Amino acid sequence: MQREKGMTVGVWAEQWFTQRVGKWNPNTEGGYRNLIYNHIIPGVGRARLTGLTTRRIQSFYKRLVQNGLSTRSVWCVHLLLRRCLDEACRDGQIPINPARLCAVPQTEEHQTIPLRLGQLQRYLNAAEKLEALPIIYIGLTSGLRQCELLTLSWADFYVPCRCILKGKRLLALNDKAAAMLADLPPSERPHVFPNPKTGEAYRLHEFYYLQKRILKEAGLPWVSFRDLQRQCMEVEI
Repeated sequence: MQREKGMTVGVWAEQWFTQRVGKWNPNTEGGYRNLIYNHIIPGVGRARLTGLTTRRIQSFYKRLVQNGLSTRSVWCVHLLLRRCLDEACRDGQIPINPARLCAVPQTEEHQTIPLRLGQLQRYLNAAEKLEALPIIYIGLTSGLRQCELLTLSWADFYVPCRCILKGKRLLALNDKAAAMLADLPPSERPHVFPNPKTGEAYRLHEFYYLQKRILKEAGLPWVSFRDLQRQCMEVEI
């Protein structure tokens, strides 16, 4: 790519992304799209690529935290911006990558406090109110990995045997989960749990925001879906 003196960070980030669309899996692509168009471009997109400084990037990260973005999400923004600017260095657009000099808070390791049974029921009630109970309940009780849950197809189900065959993994369903699957309306779409807004399989960032909506509706503190899965594999819900 020919060097452009006045190119902005936003133009470069968009070019970098669009040239690679189709090369990543859908979940990765959706996550990158979210980070670039919802955070990087609005935050530092107007800055000239050659004028972007480490100080400005760190101020950008600080604003993200002040606006309520989690430490983990800010770290993801940083990794993607750094990767994008590394490519600008290799292309000769900038001499050094200012993002590589940033001091970014690492994701904090913490122990999640398990929800009480009453809180779990509130969570499930909220999921039902938002018409998301089947994907949530089956995801919590079947042992499916999150990526497997989002891409689950009708061909993976053996409802009469109450099990899911995903690759080489055979996962048993409890009575309630099997009944939920049997009651789902028939569909010509391959995925069992399409996002009602798009009609396509949920992407990871879309499912993340669904989890946030459910917890907010239930009046509960943040807990990751993965942590809820671990808890629900140990108790009956």
